[in-house]
Amino acid sequence: ARAFDNFQFVNFTEIMSKNKAQSLKETEFALSALMEIPQQYKATIELNLLGRRNGSIPERFPLPPPMRGGSSSYNLPKVPSLPRYKPSVPPYPTEIPVRSSPAPPVTTSASDNQLCPICLSNPKDMAFGCGHQTCCECGPDLQICPICRA
Repeated sequence: ARAFDNFQFVNFTEIMSKNKAQSLKETEFALSALMEIPQQYKATIELNLLGRRNGSIPERFPLPPPMRGGSSSYNLPKVPSLPRYKPSVPPYPTEIPVRSSPAPPVTTSASDNQLCPICLSNPKDMAFGCGHQTCCECGPDLQICPICRA
């Protein structure tokens, strides 16, 4: 676990339930999320978390890019070249395939879209920076978005 999580928790439901134009609600939500960032930055400075390493994790250095020409430090056996194979059948079907009927659309009720995707019982009332939503009970325990893993 990290010493400080980089999350901006904004009450999405409260903002979106206001009687305003959709564009104004979206602007207010974006501004609220951006207003959380300075508080987090200030907290990382106060807690002396920037540039500090916790535990005994070895420092990692990137490897140099591979050399041009394919030279390698490994002595791998060379694969013998095989004669070119010419298929006896055409690569694509010559007949027009018969199309099957499309699958029926998945039906979801409007209430399904309003429930938390984790507990499936509480309403969505908190949003992550990526825009995905959970409930206030499940959200604070998460370190990454459960939908897109961002």
